[in-house]
Amino acid sequence: MGILDYIYAIFAFIIVFGLLIFSTRFLSYKSKKVLNGKYMQVIESLSLGVNNRLHLIKIDNEFFLISATNKNVEFLTKVNIGAFKEEEIKNPITEIADFKSVLKKYTNFNFSSKKENESQDIFKQDIRSSGENQESDLIFKNNLKKLKNLTNTINGQRSEDEQKKEH
Repeated sequence: MGILDYIYAIFAFIIVFGLLIFSTRFLSYKSKKVLNGKYMQVIESLSLGVNNRLHLIKIDNEFFLISATNKNVEFLTKVNIGAFKEEEIKNPITEIADFKSVLKKYTNFNFSSKKENESQDIFKQDIRSSGENQESDLIFKNNLKKLKNLTNTINGQRSEDEQKKEH
């Protein structure tokens, strides 16, 4: 009976593991549907502290800046962004990685007998991906500068309004 217990344990492990994979894929599909609106898209979010965040939202072809706290959401301003580069926004919650690509990225393990060609291809992909990463980092830094300028402008307008109210 010792072997049957091991077979039963392995079979139960396979079933539980399969259910875990199925449930995570199902949940990622559901969250992807919920997080990606049909007419609205969150372009960028910036944390201003523990409870404060700025969100740049695109509705149709217009951009709006809102602030969100634990207790409320406030419309700040309509933003005019002239040179917005449309790109697919990746959500780390819903992004599903291919196991082979992750394994190839972090190890030298190859899945076929053409080891030399694949290692050259992986090297070329790493070079291409590092260039894409630099480009996306540059885009992110530019967008971050724009958000900082907007927040400084908004904060300046608010302080002027508060000074006018005091006098």
